[in-house]
Amino acid sequence: MKARSLAPRLVAAIGISGALLLSGCTFMAPQATLNKYDPADGVGADLGDVLLRNVIAVTNEDGSVANVTFTAINTGEATKLNFSVPRGDGSKEQNSIPIPSGSTLVGERSPHIILVDDPDAIVGGLLAVTFQVGDADSQTLLAPVLDSQGRPYLDPLVP
Repeated sequence: MKARSLAPRLVAAIGISGALLLSGCTFMAPQATLNKYDPADGVGADLGDVLLRNVIAVTNEDGSVANVTFTAINTGEATKLNFSVPRGDGSKEQNSIPIPSGSTLVGERSPHIILVDDPDAIVGGLLAVTFQVGDADSQTLLAPVLDSQGRPYLDPLVP
């Protein structure tokens, strides 16, 4: 009778031990969902109330002109977003864009198109784009420089 009552306990103990062993690695493994990342081609930054998302530079076929495009989400009052982009000759393209409260797509249609002649980067490289909101500190992002080859979703953004 003792052998019969011992068998279910042994099976239960082995099952519980197996479950603990198999799930124990998740307690010590790093959780990837806690890492901040940009789930897009571009990069992003938070500049106070203005959140920049998916900042990229899309070039034409010969790379002589780049369209800097991004989404700006303004959670505060309407403001201006100042930016500067380096050119290949060492000068900078500087301008500002009004960012109303809410979301603004920049680079796809007028009046918010940022075209840079002779950008200081090639396709596959990174273009240093500096952004500033109001009097806050500026932040430089290294935006990927892309062309539309193999990426048909970028066709509307090609300058």
